[in-house]
Amino acid sequence: MAFIKTPVRGMPEQTPLETELRNYVLNQIRKVYHSYGFLQIETPAIEHIENLTGDQGGENEKLMFRLL
Repeated sequence: MAFIKTPVRGMPEQTPLETELRNYVLNQIRKVYHSYGFLQIETPAIEHIENLTGDQGGENEKLMFRLL
């Protein structure tokens, strides 16, 4: 089995330098938000399918990926 060297479309890899720059910028944004009283929350990257489908209908289903 051959190793695939290109990242999955929509999921680019970052170099260490790019990661440092991204973290610096995000920390600056966090400091500003915190100075105005905002608190950070963390939401799940993966949800149960039942939470995203059902009565709300179509738009959610068009925007999601299903992991099997």
